Amino acid sequence: MNYQFASLTQKRTYDTVLETLKQSRQNFESIVADTNDNSKRILSNELIQDFASGIYNKLTDYDKIYWNVNNWLDDLPGTQKYYKSISLYTGQEPFFQKGVQVPEIDPAVRERVMSLQGRALWITAPGEIEYYRGIMDLNMYGRMIGIVRFNLDEENLYRIFSNLQYNAGAQIFLLDSKGLVLSSTERNLVGSKLDYVANIQEIFNTKEGYLEKTIDDDKKVAFYYTIEEPDWKLVQIIPEKSFSTLRRTINLILLIAILLCLFFGVLFSFVQHKYLLKPLQLLRKEMMKLKSGNFNIALTVDSKDEIGDISNGFLRMVHQLKEMINDVYVGRIKQREAEIKALEAQINPHFLYNTLDSIHWLALKQKNYDVSEQIEALAELFKHVLNKGEPFVTIRQEVDFLENYMLIQKRKYGQRVKLRIHVDPVLMNYKMPKLVLQPLVENAIVHGLEQVIDGGVIEVSVTRAEQGIRFIVIDNGLGTDEAKIHQMMNQEGEKKNVFALKNIDDRIKISYGPEYGLHFTSKHGVGTRVEVYIPLIE
Repeated sequence: MNYQFASLTQKRTYDTVLETLKQSRQNFESIVADTNDNSKRILSNELIQDFASGIYNKLTDYDKIYWNVNNWLDDLPGTQKYYKSISLYTGQEPFFQKGVQVPEIDPAVRERVMSLQGRALWITAPGEIEYYRGIMDLNMYGRMIGIVRFNLDEENLYRIFSNLQYNAGAQIFLLDSKGLVLSSTERNLVGSKLDYVANIQEIFNTKEGYLEKTIDDDKKVAFYYTIEEPDWKLVQIIPEKSFSTLRRTINLILLIAILLCLFFGVLFSFVQHKYLLKPLQLLRKEMMKLKSGNFNIALTVDSKDEIGDISNGFLRMVHQLKEMINDVYVGRIKQREAEIKALEAQINPHFLYNTLDSIHWLALKQKNYDVSEQIEALAELFKHVLNKGEPFVTIRQEVDFLENYMLIQKRKYGQRVKLRIHVDPVLMNYKMPKLVLQPLVENAIVHGLEQVIDGGVIEVSVTRAEQGIRFIVIDNGLGTDEAKIHQMMNQEGEKKNVFALKNIDDRIKISYGPEYGLHFTSKHGVGTRVEVYIPLIE
């Protein structure tokens, strides 16, 4: 197992070294691609076409065209850093040269370039890396009018791989297809043929990889990849003992890792039992108690991890469940008490309603129509209060009840109290709790307008709202201390002083939930505004 692990680790290490070496590939390919592109731009440039063809006045225009070509070449990618020189030829001697001085073109090379009909040619020699391409006459197919020659800067190639991370004793070589060292970290070997190239001849048969060889009686590993178009190889030679040291280190790390795994395995088992299994067992025990209906949960939570969060969540759930059960239980008791009180309260109104009905007919018989009208309105009030024991009425019925109430009050206050009612007709048949508007209007009269000599106006509106239906009762009376009213509504001993407001608010919250109810605002000398919200129920 250790051997297999070591072999696998060694393979992965070799792969990593190769990938690191290949990080330089893009830079080499960029130089090759830019050189190809630059040569194509040169041979297609109209100025250079004329220059190579000799279509200019050599006495007057030569210097101008020469510097125009020179300036244009400055704008080509890489001309400042890739190349030692760029030369243009029509014969063996250059007619244009930029950069260091280069010798005349070799006749054999010139003949070979011309025969390629515009295709590129890479030539390598000791100390020289050259690129050639024939310049074709764009106005006459097949006619060659010159050659462009690039001399690449070896220092620039060296900088590409000189900063690669490699092991101690490692060497990097850029080789051509014949084993000539074009560039290297071993600077004294640049321009010479690699002595042991025969030992690593296999690298020239494949594109990339690594192989183990004995070189100068020392085991070494050669890593390499191919730069396609010039058919160059970048080779890194690393002593095998560098990896042997790594293997020994890996074996030691593996042994330490196994011992640490055993130690932490035992430690984790202990921690798991104390901080995971035991708290979960206690939590499960308390959950079983809750399942059986026992809400007396005894669970102490000390941890702040996920188990602690779950335990705290369980305790909150139990607490909320108990509160919910108590709320439902207490709510049902209150509802039952209200029903009993309502039944008790119906006895007297029912008797009074029958009596008032008898008096109404008696008044009609005596032709006392004013008394009859008042008694009929009062009877309608009692009839609305009874409503056959139903707690809900339509908005139309509630508004009729309010108008009957005001018919009676006008006998007392005359024109001092004016009531204006605005109801959205669409809402008339929607349901609402009975006795909501009349107590609010009565409060407005008694506490807001009664002591005002000139009286005032009460406005009642029923409209749609985002929550459902909104009832608004506004008066321009004396106003009151808004904060004191809110305080009395929330204090048990003071609720009798705001009975009407508290009664309406409680009935609505019990019927529809805490998000509905009564909102009270008031200001001394300005008036009072009461808003009531209920859901939309047909």
